[in-house]
Amino acid sequence: MKNPWVAISKPSSDLNVRLVDEKHPLKLFWGVDSKNRYSFAFEAEVGALPKKKSLPDLSGMELNVFHQGTCGKLVLLLQNNKDWEIFFALCLDLVRATSSLKDDLVASDIILRRLIRWQELLRKSRRQSLSEEEIKGLMGELLFLRQSLVPVFGLDDAVTSWRGPEDAPQDFALAEVAYEVKCQTGGLRRMVKISSADQLCPQLPVGYLIVYTLARQTSDDLEAISLNSLVAQIRADLVSASATVRDYFEDMLFMSGYVENEEYQKYLFSVVGLKSYRLVEGFPRICPQSLLPGIEFVSYSIALEACSKYEGAPPWWPLT
Repeated sequence: MKNPWVAISKPSSDLNVRLVDEKHPLKLFWGVDSKNRYSFAFEAEVGALPKKKSLPDLSGMELNVFHQGTCGKLVLLLQNNKDWEIFFALCLDLVRATSSLKDDLVASDIILRRLIRWQELLRKSRRQSLSEEEIKGLMGELLFLRQSLVPVFGLDDAVTSWRGPEDAPQDFALAEVAYEVKCQTGGLRRMVKISSADQLCPQLPVGYLIVYTLARQTSDDLEAISLNSLVAQIRADLVSASATVRDYFEDMLFMSGYVENEEYQKYLFSVVGLKSYRLVEGFPRICPQSLLPGIEFVSYSIALEACSKYEGAPPWWPLT
């Protein structure tokens, strides 16, 4: 995450701006005002810009629409430059969401929709970084999505099968099959934590538990992956997908609490193991129907060495 505003000099008045990307179909600008505050602007004909009263209230930012004859700008102004990383992530989201749009009016609608989603994210106070366990959990889901589901089912069906961030019982549901994805790091005892009675007891006819084993790596390892790099790879894959699918993926990232953060580059991993288990009768699990009245929530851990006889993968996925 390279700060694009540090290369822009502070003006004596108004704004100094720089085009975000010459190849982008829209006129998007990084800017710095006379108080050295960071800004982001979308320039278009006045009729294509959103109405000022429709703009959401974003914590730590000012949103305004300015008219200059037949043209105008939607300007996002950051109130405190120390928050530049979250602001940069928001701006990049707007750049990505409109990268294939040439119609300013359509682009304006998408920008407004994304800003409203950011309002919800910031309101939930999810601005703190994900923990290492949350990072690994999200990486497991994204690895399964990109490496296993997409090659077989295609981008659209694979992405829209992702349900974990919505607090669905299982992380993925596709073609009447449920998949719960877990990550664990190698150790003497291979264990995964189960956070609810529903997680390993799917309502769909067939269910699988997918377990990735990750090993911490250093920045010198060329095969090491970070959460940021994995998200970037999927976003690159989605360039040719429909706007609906791209929006769905970004919404799931939002719900998972992910906002690009350079701190995540400290957590580098490689995949050193991958197992699939059939969630069938006899698998060690706690299901809702077995809970006595009065028990509302359960969490427990499973020792994977006790699950070996249940190893098995879907017929479309020949694990090696």
